[in-house]
Amino acid sequence: MFPLLILSKRLHSIFLLRCFNDCFAVFFLWAALFMLQRRLWTAGALAYTLGLAVKMSLLLGLPALGCVLLLGRGFRGALRMASLTAQVQVVLALPFLKTNAWGYVARAFELSRRFLFRWTVNWRFVGEDVFLGRPFAAVLLALHAAALAAFVAGRWLRPAGKPLGDVVAPMLALASPFTEREEREVSKSISAHYVLTTVLTANVVGMLFARSLHYQFYAYLAWATPYLLWRSGVHPVVQYGLWGLQEWAWNVYPSTPVSSAAVVGVLAATAGLVWVGAREEYEPRAKDEAARR
Repeated sequence: MFPLLILSKRLHSIFLLRCFNDCFAVFFLWAALFMLQRRLWTAGALAYTLGLAVKMSLLLGLPALGCVLLLGRGFRGALRMASLTAQVQVVLALPFLKTNAWGYVARAFELSRRFLFRWTVNWRFVGEDVFLGRPFAAVLLALHAAALAAFVAGRWLRPAGKPLGDVVAPMLALASPFTEREEREVSKSISAHYVLTTVLTANVVGMLFARSLHYQFYAYLAWATPYLLWRSGVHPVVQYGLWGLQEWAWNVYPSTPVSSAAVVGVLAATAGLVWVGAREEYEPRAKDEAARR
């Protein structure tokens, strides 16, 4: 597995030969994951929000981060972490908001952005007319939402040991879905593997349904793919094969219909394999063991 983390030609290019801010955003993302794995919730939330201030691409992992904090820190603790991240964003934005608030917000979110077909790494195989059409964007958005909902309900909230409705309904009324004892038991089941698998899966799902990926986005993927394939339990030959295909596809410039199809295919395969194979971190074992005792 280690060679897959250091041999990426495209990753070396992004970090050493280009002037991309993605490198700094990825640094804060991995710092946040490192701290969350060690249950340093406040430090992890701070690192995440600093990365988010560098680049909004980190929003792809926000739904998973919410699940991690809800189960690991509890409902009220998660709300405090959310408040903290929002406050940091406001403080960092104050100098720009004072000067040109509308311009800052518009450029930060850029909802009216028009994507250029010539730069896309992932959807070139659908053709320019389809790529630029609004129906295509709407379908991608709907599929992204559906995939996230499936992972939240079917995997990420499973350590809670409750049906999705029993978790969501109280939160809509701003109440905790857990008793204090349940919060402690659920928190015990939030392992380091759970944190890493959950957040990295959210990134992969977000990139799978992204309207357009550019070459610097490989910084968010290069180290995630080997880990997620390993956690899926798929045979090492398949792991190395998918990694090799991904590395080749991201090094084709300009992208071609074949290379872009490979990019999307590996992303879809990674998400699918994680869904099927990465189950150990989502079993509510701590709660079950407590009940047996």
